[in-house]
Parts: sequence; C-alpha cells; structure tokens
Amino acid sequence: MKKKPSIPDAILAIDFGGLSTRVFCQSSQAGSKASSFVMESQVGPVSQDIANCFTQPNLASASPENIAWVAIGNECRAVGYLAASQFNAHIGLAGLKYSSALYKALAALWVVSRKLNLGNQFSTAISVFLPPGEFNDSKQFFELLSQYSASFETPTGKLSVTLDKTQALQEGGGIALIHNSNLGSAFKQRVTAFVMVGFRNASVIVSARGAVGKGKTSDLGMVRLVDLVQERTSNYDASRLALSIAQAGVSYNRPYFYRIARNREETAKDREVDQLIEAVKLSRFDYARMLSHWINEVLPPDLDEIVFCGGTSEYMKPELRNQFSHYSLSWHAGITVPKTLDPDGLGCRIADVYGLFSYFKSQFEVLRQRSVAATSQRAEDTTSSSGDAPVPTTDIQSVKECAEQSTKPKSEQSTKLKSEQPTHPKSEQPTKLKFEQFTHAKSEQSTEQKFEESTEQKTEDITEQKIEEPAEQKTEDITEQKIEICAQQKADSSIKDSCLDDSNKLSHESSSNTEPSLEESEANLDAALLLGGPYRGAGKKVRNYA
Repeated sequence: MKKKPSIPDAILAIDFGGLSTRVFCQSSQAGSKASSFVMESQVGPVSQDIANCFTQPNLASASPENIAWVAIGNECRAVGYLAASQFNAHIGLAGLKYSSALYKALAALWVVSRKLNLGNQFSTAISVFLPPGEFNDSKQFFELLSQYSASFETPTGKLSVTLDKTQALQEGGGIALIHNSNLGSAFKQRVTAFVMVGFRNASVIVSARGAVGKGKTSDLGMVRLVDLVQERTSNYDASRLALSIAQAGVSYNRPYFYRIARNREETAKDREVDQLIEAVKLSRFDYARMLSHWINEVLPPDLDEIVFCGGTSEYMKPELRNQFSHYSLSWHAGITVPKTLDPDGLGCRIADVYGLFSYFKSQFEVLRQRSVAATSQRAEDTTSSSGDAPVPTTDIQSVKECAEQSTKPKSEQSTKLKSEQPTHPKSEQPTKLKFEQFTHAKSEQSTEQKFEESTEQKTEDITEQKIEEPAEQKTEDITEQKIEICAQQKADSSIKDSCLDDSNKLSHESSSNTEPSLEESEANLDAALLLGGPYRGAGKKVRNYA
C-alpha cells in the first residue's frame, strides 16, 4: 500500500545571493500566511561562548536574522549581520557557494523556527538555488544539510529539523517556472534563454521547445563591475561600493557616493566623488561589453526570446536592451513580488526565489486538498453506514401507510390502488415503492409476497374467529401489529444492507480509497517542473529533472 502524504510543518525557499540570503517561508497550518526575511551573506568563525555573549541579552529585542549563529560539533559560525557587524566576516566569493550555504541554510532554519513558532523540533520542505556550475554539488549539499540539521546548536538551544523534501534548481529557475507556466503549451514551441545576472554570477539556461538542459555560468556578476571600479580607485569596500553603484543608478546620483567617500574636507570629498563617478562610468562600459560578449557566445542560434533576471540585469537594462534588441525581450517575466512579502524593498532581486516559493508551495497545497478530501469522504461514509442513524419522518409515515393499507381486504386494496394510481404526480412514488426502500433489492419479491400472504392470512383468521370486540378496537390492534411487522422487516433489511455496504466499503477502501502518496505528487511535479534539478524525498533518493 502506498504511504500517506507527508505535509511538513514548514515550507522554505532560499536564494543564497552574493550580497544577501533571501528566504520565503510559510507554516503548513491552515490559515497561515507566507513571510520573508533577508540575511547578510557573511559567515565567520566564532567561539560559541563569545557568540552567546552577543545573542543572549538580545533574544527578546532583536530580530532573529540579525543575531544568528549555528554550531555543528566544535565548529561555530556567526551568520549574517552578526558576522558582519561583530566579527568582521567578509562576503567570501572565492570558494564554492554551497560550502558557505550549509551554514546559511542552518541559520535560516533557526530564524524560521522563531518566526513561525515551531519550537526546537519540526519538519520542513526546502528548495534552493545553485549556480549551474555548482549544480552537480547539490546532492552532496543536501546530504550534509540533512545530516547536520538533525542536531545543531543555536542561540535558543539544540534544534532538530527533519527534511521531508528537498529540491535544487538552477539560478533563474523560479522565473522560468512562472514564465513557462504562463505560456502554457506554447512554451513547447519556443526557444527561450533565461539570463540571470546577479552579484556573483551570470548564468544562462535555455528552454528549447520544452527541453531544459544544464545551463552555463560565469563569474560575470556585478562583482566584476565592482572589481573594475576598485582598480580605478582606492579600493573601497566591495559590498558598500556595490550598494552605492546600484542605488545611484544610470543617473549616477551623487548622494549615494558621498556615503562611501573617505575624505572629510568638503572640497576633497567633492573631488573624490567626481573621480568615483567617472570610474563607475568607464567600468560600466567595459563590463557591459564583457557581459554581452559572453551571453552572445552561449545563446543558441534558433533563439526566439530572452528573459533577463536578477538585480544586475535591471541595473544594466539600457545596455542589454540595446545589444539584444533583435530578440523578443522580457525582464523578470513580469513577476511582481507583493509588498507584504518585500519589506526590504528588494523588488526584482527576489523575483526568482518568489517564483520558486510559489511553485514549490503549490505542490503541498495539492497534497493538503487531497488529504482533506479523503478524510471528509471517509467521515461521510462512516456516517452513512451507521446503524444508529434516526429514521426520517417520511419513512415512519411510509410504514404507517403500508400497515393501514394491509388491514383492508385485498379486493379493496386493489380497487383503491387502481383508482389512486393516475392521481399520483410523476415526481412521487406510490406507497408500495416507499415501502420497498426499507428492503434490499435482492429480497424485494420475497418480502412483498410474504407480507401480502401474512396480511391475507391474518385477516381471514380474524374474520373466522368472530371475536366480539368493537370494530374500532380491532382495527387499532391490527394496525399496531402491522406497524410492528413493517418495522421489524425494515430493521432486518437495514441490517442486511448495512452488512453489504460495510463489505463493499472495505473492498472499495482497499482498492481505490487510498490517500494520495508522495510519489503521485512527484509524478505531477515531474510533468510540470520544466527545469532540471535533483529532488529528494525524505533524504533517501535523488532524481534528476533534466
């Protein structure tokens, strides 16, 4: 028998961005609403005692995403704002993304446990993005995450999380899912390139008439533009410089550059900002040329459209639009993140993970609806087969009518039935049919025959005995006897019907009334996923959706 569907306590989608970690989450409880939070990308080593000194006094006042740390055995890491503000941790773009993503994911699980009031032990389904160049590492990432999430230390004690389902998609996959879903069957006739340009990487994945293969990735994210600016200036902090460049936009608004200027004297600061803006202009031109050249190299020759994704693609929109104007162009597939789920105002930078979360969550909505429907059906079946259910008033009236009719001679019964038959509306049933609803189909003929014989015999016996009783008393006694006979026959038939219904119900449940399984939902996922990515159930097996 197939296993019952598993609905986790929480559903998460995580994007391990170069500058920040973006998380969407929702409890599986009925009526719960989705929420989101952002953590800085820094991860730094720290002793657990020192980490506790910063977090314990602030547990009640600070947001959990700003005081997060996790410990696996003897290894303790501060994550996010705590790592950046107190322990001078760097954004760390040199190593593999999934290596630091392990601590970020564990920290996100602790933040979710606090925000959703899940306690120190719960289950979750988690979906993440990885660059195409690191996509083959996703199996190892999930194995490590499943192992370490079972028991790790946090600011509020040991946390134990069971990963019911995990899924990894290539960067840009969330927008691709929504875009292809909106196209419907038309996406099987189109060749679409999804170009994701973030802070760390630039990636391209191609949907070629419904077939999506492994994408291409490079280090041409916005960090390359920042590197070019730093080469022309006095080595500003990379994260602060990137933020100023993005906020200043194509008009190079000066106030955003004043924030990172290091000169204190007003005239010197103005000169520094002028030099910085000139460096950004030159570097932007060089970066646009390098990025466009690489994209052209990996695009297929039969391309129909390009969907640009990521915050850097929005920043570079004028150059990208001019360079690829001969294609049909779209930015972020028109996805707009609700303001309630974007408290930090990241806009298009979280469109990808929002698309992933919306799709991933919908799989469990289907499971929940099927589970509720199956439970309701079983409850209805149990109620309908219960022997203690009260007899409807119309059925009791039918018994009385049947008994009164049976006390009259057969000739009178026949005459009355014939005379009354044409007067019945088509929607009503004669008294005889009402009575038959108390008997099983297989015993209709024998029950009716026995009933008529019994009525006739009893009437003749009463006539022959010639007991000197008032006519009214005789009629009442006979009527009561007939009511008892009808009621007894109804009870016998109901018991027989109940037994047969129970038998049919057991047979039906064993064959077709089985709750939907995870495998069934995964089959639906296979048909709709449209993107390559390992998908693991209960941490035991890996599927490639390529």
